[in-house]
Amino acid sequence: MLSAGCFRGGLLTLCLVFLTLFAPLTSAQTLSLVTETWPPFIAQSADGSPTGPLWTITQNVAQRAGIQVSVAFVPWKRALEQVSRKRKDGLIGAFSSSERSRRMRFSSVPLFFSETVVFSRKQDPVVVESLASLAGKHVAVSAGYSYGLEVESAADFKRTEIRDIGAGLQLVTFGRVDAFLANRAVGWYAARKLGIADQLVASEKTVSGGPVYLAFSLAVPPELVAAFDRELRAYRETEDYRRIVQDFNTPPGLAAP
Repeated sequence: MLSAGCFRGGLLTLCLVFLTLFAPLTSAQTLSLVTETWPPFIAQSADGSPTGPLWTITQNVAQRAGIQVSVAFVPWKRALEQVSRKRKDGLIGAFSSSERSRRMRFSSVPLFFSETVVFSRKQDPVVVESLASLAGKHVAVSAGYSYGLEVESAADFKRTEIRDIGAGLQLVTFGRVDAFLANRAVGWYAARKLGIADQLVASEKTVSGGPVYLAFSLAVPPELVAAFDRELRAYRETEDYRRIVQDFNTPPGLAAP
């Protein structure tokens, strides 16, 4: 039979093990996220608060999982670096790649799906049948963005990295590049804000795209990522999520001119 002292010692050890296992999850219940403004999907309102359907999905799922989230808006390359270096807990709206997966922990369930198209000048449109249609062209791409292996390994067109969506579209209208690769809705949104939508066309066919995730810092416990995944998987079955995704596909007032 165990003595009282041994029993108390064993109980203390068990408590310490329990606290060690669950302390990381408890301390990580508030996550500090980062992203780039990507309207109409995610942006800052006039008072600085986040808005947009991509933020709504992230916040709703986090609440279902008992997680509080905040977000800061920074340039995309800085956002990637902050999460990779464990200075921030997660990145909203990231494509997964083998290189990124070595530096971040991706949710197994996507937030939504994005499609990348080719924007070009209406007076000199680039007809896109496939990625090969860009051969010999000068193409602007967003710095730090992942366009998929096929686009990133293509060597038959010249590319120029730009700082933001608006800059890429303006380079097209100025004739300094032949085309710009961007999400369809995001590109049209920026073009309308700049007053240059009537100078542009977007390809019907996509050149890349795929699932977009919440990417977590490697410092975030796997248990928390799993909890987020479970709730996101369940949330994707709701009518609320289906309504939001429909808004993605046809953002109000953002159809091509």
